[in-house]
Amino acid sequence: MTKQLQEIKKLWQIIALGTTSILELRALWPAGISPSKPPLTTLFRAKHYQTVDECRAAFEDEALRLNKLGYNIYVVMNPICESFQGKSAGDTDISYRDLLLIDIDRAEKMTVPATDDEVEAARQVANAIKAFMEERGWSDPIRVMSGNGHHLYYMHADMPNNEESKLGIQELLLNLAFRFNNDLVKVDTVVYNASRITKVPGTIARKGIEAEGRPYRMAVVYEK
Repeated sequence: MTKQLQEIKKLWQIIALGTTSILELRALWPAGISPSKPPLTTLFRAKHYQTVDECRAAFEDEALRLNKLGYNIYVVMNPICESFQGKSAGDTDISYRDLLLIDIDRAEKMTVPATDDEVEAARQVANAIKAFMEERGWSDPIRVMSGNGHHLYYMHADMPNNEESKLGIQELLLNLAFRFNNDLVKVDTVVYNASRITKVPGTIARKGIEAEGRPYRMAVVYEK
């Protein structure tokens, strides 16, 4: 089994999948790489497969295939309504929220990959946020090095997909940004929408054109 396949299977530590679940894979072409290609969206309905494992395998295969072609690969992180019949889920198509994402990335918007120092700075802020959250009763998150920064995924009891939940998450992210942002890295305060997409572990994160000291990296889940 390749390293990428080993890593992408860890996605299921983050994304819950049942017999009636719908997965949405979003493939986005990296900005700055010509010729530009349109985004691709693929839905995987667990009920169309004999087993949930077959659905997972189909998602993994397509994610790695498109990533090999040069796309960045994402997944809708909250559960999509079983009745969904559209092409791409929006906020009203989310059944409920079961994940909180804290995304730590570079403070300066850049169209090139991060340096090792920038990734390390994001890791240090992730450590500080994890400790802060633990002091307030939150359980251990699942941690991901996203390729250019760090993600913390907190699982919680099913939260209604409503305005109150959205505003509560937005307020938390703004509070964390106020406490932990620095000159190098920041907390992304706009990842509060219910249909948020997030990077798939095991895929190569391509941001612009890589160069010496700014390489493409594979997103990986930290082992506990």
